[in-house]
Amino acid sequence: MPQGWAQRIVFTAAALVLAALAALAGLLVARSAGARGYPVSQLKEGVNAANLQITPMFVVRDGSFAFAIRPFTPGGGTDPVAWCPKQGFFEAWSTGAKFGVDGAYIAGPASRGLDRYASTIVNGVLTVDPTKVDPGPPRGPAAPATKLPSCDWSTALFPPGVVPEGSPTPQPG
Repeated sequence: MPQGWAQRIVFTAAALVLAALAALAGLLVARSAGARGYPVSQLKEGVNAANLQITPMFVVRDGSFAFAIRPFTPGGGTDPVAWCPKQGFFEAWSTGAKFGVDGAYIAGPASRGLDRYASTIVNGVLTVDPTKVDPGPPRGPAAPATKLPSCDWSTALFPPGVVPEGSPTPQPG
């Protein structure tokens, strides 16, 4: 084989190895830098609409404690749930089921409280695993959804990509 070809093969192999090492280093830096989570100090107190690894969620912060709520009706449903800041609760868009800021069932036709994504806080970073969902708390005594006022949908907060069709709520940007 001519010497020029040997040099090209060695150069190409070295470039591929360097590219693979750079990609691995980038992945390790991203994971160690909290790319899968949120620095708790940068979250506002209360309910935050969020999106992590294309997974919409609500991140609720209370002091140094934080957790992630699945923004759909319990049990794997796809009915969007919004945070209603004026009323201080979550409400399901189509059924009117209502949930507390902690995701606990308050009223309406829901089978239980809102599901949460598995999460931990390590070194001040809330790390969320969107592939693991913990079932919401058991439903207490049934109450009609009309027990509480309806959500003010003009101020309701949905995570990015979750705003239901026909909602008056603008998409967060």
